[in-house]
Amino acid sequence: MKVRMEVNVRSFIEHNDLRGLKALLEDQDAATIVEMIDELEPEEKVIVFRLLPKELAAHVFSELDPKEQMKLLSLFKEERVKEIINSMDPDDRTDLFDELPANVVKKLLEYLSPQERALAITLMNYPENSAGRIMTPEYVDLKEDMTAAEALQHVRETGKDKETIYVLFVIDRTRKLVGSLELKDLIFAEQNQKVSEIMNSNPLYVHTTDDQETVARFMADHDLLAVPVTDSETRLVGVITIDDVVDVLEEEATEDIQRMASLGATYTSYLHTGWHRFFKGRVLWLLVLFIMEAFSAVVILHYIDLLQRFVALAAFIPIMIGIGGNVATQSSALVVRAISVGEMDLKDWWKAILKEVIVGGLIGVTMGLLLVAISHLVIPVWYLSLSIGVALFFAVLVSAVLGGALPFLAKLLKVDPAYMSGPVVTTAVDVLGILIFFSVIGRLV
Repeated sequence: MKVRMEVNVRSFIEHNDLRGLKALLEDQDAATIVEMIDELEPEEKVIVFRLLPKELAAHVFSELDPKEQMKLLSLFKEERVKEIINSMDPDDRTDLFDELPANVVKKLLEYLSPQERALAITLMNYPENSAGRIMTPEYVDLKEDMTAAEALQHVRETGKDKETIYVLFVIDRTRKLVGSLELKDLIFAEQNQKVSEIMNSNPLYVHTTDDQETVARFMADHDLLAVPVTDSETRLVGVITIDDVVDVLEEEATEDIQRMASLGATYTSYLHTGWHRFFKGRVLWLLVLFIMEAFSAVVILHYIDLLQRFVALAAFIPIMIGIGGNVATQSSALVVRAISVGEMDLKDWWKAILKEVIVGGLIGVTMGLLLVAISHLVIPVWYLSLSIGVALFFAVLVSAVLGGALPFLAKLLKVDPAYMSGPVVTTAVDVLGILIFFSVIGRLV
């Protein structure tokens, strides 16, 4: 479907049928147009943007990858840049400015109207990854002494260009947030009923300095379509809507996945990221893990005499490493997820460790007994087969505990717990697994 739409757009351009292309684009929403032009060359995308109304062009531009945005800005005529930048939603524009070099942002700020420029600077001055950065000031506010009829009329007059009108916010004369209500409650209220009688007088809200991930979790927990954002004195300054939260959750999930893979940096797009950035971000972590893994060779060399006595033990080293790594990865993934969604905090570390001891112990017994049976087929010596099974039991138990403990250690050190999953925990368990394997067998035989 995606390829077909891209071919259609390119066909219009190649046949110079811009009128037909414009008619096609007018019936599409921003997300669909982004799909339609995804594979086009930048110069071809410029042609498409010339045919879009400025409001739609701004929405489409907001959906593009940051690198594509930068490329298009360099190709657009100055007047088109002004139209798009001024028409963008304030929160989307802040996201764009965050990705651009300072000298480019300075030039784009000059293209904004005085009002939009002041607003852009205000949003950019909030801390990075805070609620203030992702909020929009485009909301409908009501006064508590308004009647339902007056409030509805106010919504009709001011709500057309606002981010949302489904949730309305009530403020007093000093702009302090005093209540909230849904549009449907206003519609079904008596016309002469006061807003103060309809509203929820204990509205949920967040502060401008709250972390964006915390805000996203807050909205998800309370099933909110929009949440008001207040300053330190509870004055209403903006609103965060569900579409902003979806973007935040996607961004945070991307960061966590890439940190769990020890990529060393966050990449918003695979196809639009240069190979040199991937190399730089990946090779440093891989070198660290390589050095950690090298200790496995040191351990094996230390027990070389034992290995020479029982050469068949070498066949079980991959099993020991693989099972231990898998168990640790499972444990760390579960704990990282629980920490990320706020289910557990540092004080809950002992609960996680206790659970991993129990689960790891049970898995260790199960896998150990199975390995005893398998190893006895290879090495028909019972005391040696039992030693291998016992070694696997301890390796699995230690791996489970380590996988559960490392995310808490990361949190204690104020590092993202996601770093302690994937290759990091697997590499650590590889070394420990071999050490436990030879240590246990060396003592028992």
